[in-house]
Amino acid sequence: MSKQKLVSVIIPTYERADTLSRAINSVLNQTYKDIEIVVVDDNDPSSEYRKQTEELMNNYSEHKNIIYLKHEKNKNGSAARNTGFRNSNGEFIMFLDDDDEFFPKKVSSQVDRMNSLDKSWGACYSSYIRKKNGKTVMYGAEKREGDLLKEELMRNLFIHAGSNLMIRREVVTELNGFDESFLRNQDVEFVSRILMKYKLAYVDIRGLIVHVHERIPGKRSFEEITLDYMNKFSSQISELPEHDRRTINKMINLQLFRNFIFTKGERKKAFKYIVRRELTLGLVSRYMLHLLKRKLSKKAYGFKI
Repeated sequence: MSKQKLVSVIIPTYERADTLSRAINSVLNQTYKDIEIVVVDDNDPSSEYRKQTEELMNNYSEHKNIIYLKHEKNKNGSAARNTGFRNSNGEFIMFLDDDDEFFPKKVSSQVDRMNSLDKSWGACYSSYIRKKNGKTVMYGAEKREGDLLKEELMRNLFIHAGSNLMIRREVVTELNGFDESFLRNQDVEFVSRILMKYKLAYVDIRGLIVHVHERIPGKRSFEEITLDYMNKFSSQISELPEHDRRTINKMINLQLFRNFIFTKGERKKAFKYIVRRELTLGLVSRYMLHLLKRKLSKKAYGFKI
């Protein structure tokens, strides 16, 4: 009987000692047992959050498959993920946010899928549910697989990549991990680099619970964030064929239109956007119908532009 491949689940944590144990326990409860858990504490060493996290991790001191690492100062999520990867040993790598959790068969199902594929498939994902205050508010309904770079750059691939991917170790090594200069869209940046060279597979199982929280209004508008996004990813987008570049721009502009139409005091700007950005009424109507269907069905999936 061949030995199972080791899977490393990397859990970066910051100011969430109250949910970290739920994430860890969901990995310990996997039906697949050849797993190591790497917890990376990104709290400031002098903070109360570091103290709380250290106290929590003492409860797991008897678990030989749990590695607990502490940053000497607060860095960011990308840096924490990279620290975890550098100290991991698994042939397959997974990342789990400290407020999310795995269903028991997630790891085994994704290992089976990756073992069935050749090396041109760099990663795989599963379905998921999103919960808010204990109630399910959305079901992940993406099932697309293959060459999905364009969809990812369009922000049109709803897979919750931060906690959902299983990636071959050699792929993460080749890409040199996460780009630590990205303070936003780290997952999009990382996944886009995976998809530049590899295909993405889907596993037909509900494997993940994503816990969502009340949004705290930021200092920057959605328009400013989107402009920054387009600047950050301009090099990746520029390498695509012209048709794909135009499709990405249309999708981003539709997202901006959506933001304006649902933001109080911005609706006039939304309709001006149609004219300025060359969005047809037919395309906008289809997109709005798509958003309505998603809301009524509670299913998250991409728009066919």
